[in-house]
Amino acid sequence: MSAHPLSRVFEPRSVAIVGASADPHKRGHQVIAALQRAGYAGRILAVNPRGESVLGVEAFRDIRALPAPPDLAYVARPAPAVPDIVRALGELGAAGAVVPAVGFREAGPEGAALEAELTRAALDTAIRVIGPNTSGIVNTHHRLQLVGGPVLSPGALGILSQSGNVALDLMTTADAGPLGVSVYAGPGNEADVRFDELLEFLGGHRPTRAIAVYAEGFVNAAEFFRVAETVARRKPVVVLKGGRSRGGGLAALSHTGAVAGPYEVFLAFAHEAGLTVVERSDELLAVATALAFAPPSRGAAAAGGARADEGTPGADAGGVDRGGVVVLSDGGGHGTLAADALGAAGVPLARLSADTRSALRDMLGPAAATGNPIDVAGAADRDPGLLAAAIERALEDPGCSTLIVAGLPGGYALRFSSDLLDAELRAVERIARAAEARSIPLVMHSLYAQHAPAPLRRLGELGVPVVGSLDVAVRAVEAVWNRPPARGGPSAGGIRRPDAHAGSGTAEAPEMAGAILSEVEARAFLAAFDMPFDAAIFCADEAAIRSLDGVDAPHVLKIVSTGLPHRTAAGAVRLGVRGAEDLARAFRECRAAAERYMAERGLTAGIDGALVAPQLPAPSAQLLVGARREPGYGPVLTLGFGGTEVELLDDAATHPLPADGVVTEALVRRLLGGLRLAPLLFGGHGSAAVDLGAVAAAASALGRCLTAHPELASLEVNPLFAYHDGALAVDASGSRAEHGTHTVGPLRVVGPHPAR
Repeated sequence: MSAHPLSRVFEPRSVAIVGASADPHKRGHQVIAALQRAGYAGRILAVNPRGESVLGVEAFRDIRALPAPPDLAYVARPAPAVPDIVRALGELGAAGAVVPAVGFREAGPEGAALEAELTRAALDTAIRVIGPNTSGIVNTHHRLQLVGGPVLSPGALGILSQSGNVALDLMTTADAGPLGVSVYAGPGNEADVRFDELLEFLGGHRPTRAIAVYAEGFVNAAEFFRVAETVARRKPVVVLKGGRSRGGGLAALSHTGAVAGPYEVFLAFAHEAGLTVVERSDELLAVATALAFAPPSRGAAAAGGARADEGTPGADAGGVDRGGVVVLSDGGGHGTLAADALGAAGVPLARLSADTRSALRDMLGPAAATGNPIDVAGAADRDPGLLAAAIERALEDPGCSTLIVAGLPGGYALRFSSDLLDAELRAVERIARAAEARSIPLVMHSLYAQHAPAPLRRLGELGVPVVGSLDVAVRAVEAVWNRPPARGGPSAGGIRRPDAHAGSGTAEAPEMAGAILSEVEARAFLAAFDMPFDAAIFCADEAAIRSLDGVDAPHVLKIVSTGLPHRTAAGAVRLGVRGAEDLARAFRECRAAAERYMAERGLTAGIDGALVAPQLPAPSAQLLVGARREPGYGPVLTLGFGGTEVELLDDAATHPLPADGVVTEALVRRLLGGLRLAPLLFGGHGSAAVDLGAVAAAASALGRCLTAHPELASLEVNPLFAYHDGALAVDASGSRAEHGTHTVGPLRVVGPHPAR
């Protein structure tokens, strides 16, 4: 038995079926049948009020009548009865319970109260509960089958899925392939055992070589990714996320929420943890299989994480050629499509040497294409051995880091002559051995994959993933190229527990008058952490504006109101205003426009006054810097292009906020370097490169402020004017998580302060 807290659950010596039934249509019958079909060697115990045996299994009228505490119980009873049953099992000494019943949190307030009872019963008695609303668990190596369906052979793919149908599809398909299934668990509502605990178990489960996850949500996302960061260092974890559409709630309050929705946050944490994310259901198993069998790639991640599209193809940050992918097909169309798809994914093609190209030409004849993609052009139609020879030669090229073969492999005997079968079997043996000998990942696409001919089955047995879709095969190659080599030891990543708060400010925070911070309040928070602001002055009314002096140069006037998150659209901003009188007139006009705008939309927030600041020179770029506490994940940073068209540009990157809130210049360079418009920031198209050190300092000020003040839910600077020799914040906003009363921060104020 494995040394893990969930070992008795997944490797039980006895299983009690509470609600066992003689009716073959009920779960209490089906689960016993599934255990027997699977060959479960432990003791099966049936519990039902009549004490009638089921399928030859001895039955007991009550849990307390059981001869010994079972390691695991399957509770096939309706939701209202479940909490008391689980409590009784826990008091008896059972290690775990699987609860498939629905009608809990997903059913509304009454169900949520029932689920709270279930959680309390688990905590009080130390029994571990999987579910409720779970499709069950499977451990093929222990012959434990609590889902039903066909008997599965022991395999190497661990599966976690919040959908029973997705899980069944994965299990049946994987069982027919080279990987097979090791363990499956449906976390359900995570009332007790959570996603992260299940992932941790699979991470230490020796037969499991790769893990496939289908998730729609997490009770504790931050803890899941903290565990995932450790697990992914030992074995690949591939995730398909359901519910990816962007929510609109945060977008109404901030630009940050508009350009960095929950799925962007999920992707940021997944990337930081080293997970592979797929976006199609047919990619999940194929990518997991490719990663499980692939040796460590010499690709982008293994070369230190340099982007494949930076500089010359296949070159790392130091200019060293680290190779690329070789595409080999026996039909030009598939080779071209594969090359196009790899290029779109930022995966470089290898440069084949002149010797390789010459050898391929001699081998395949003048009709073949010997660049990259390589097209054997029918040379293997009569002799599949020529395909093997071409692949062997391609694998020998020093530029080949990964190989994808596309087209007819496995189907020569089916298409041309059954006499080719033996030759084809010998060819696939050569192909697999050659890739293994050189430790080069190989993915095989075949038009005949759905027919599962003997040569393709043999390739799978030899650890070569075979994929019927060219697009999916390319996605598998991309995943292999980008995955770092497995490594042990402690994680060096930056994902932290969600309750961590680090950092401190240099001054107390200002008083907050409402759930949304006004610009004055947000500036006061950030000024205490050395955010570089323009020289703005807050004026509470027109009289205060008229009293200003030294305003003959062009100035900007902005209305201050928590009811105006997008002031430009409301006509509440005026540029290029000179002199106190013109500023006063601009104030009247902007205030009237703002009041009309809010009245038309039913907004009730008042006008606090206006900010007046010298108009700055045009920056090299207007950036957005935002940070917020994402529920379940923790603090996240968003950095990208800002200004009034931030949502139209939609060009920003999201990343877990470092634990101390400090954002390094290296991180800023990495995040900004991945944007579509990145050349505008790095000196491309005739523009001056922005001062990344100054941008990092501004991002750190914001990050440290949010980290130091748990009462804040979000902070944002938009825009941050970025110059070649500095950066200045010209607008700030934020929101709070709970009320707090503090002293007023450093900001020159003319007239009553808006924080009342």
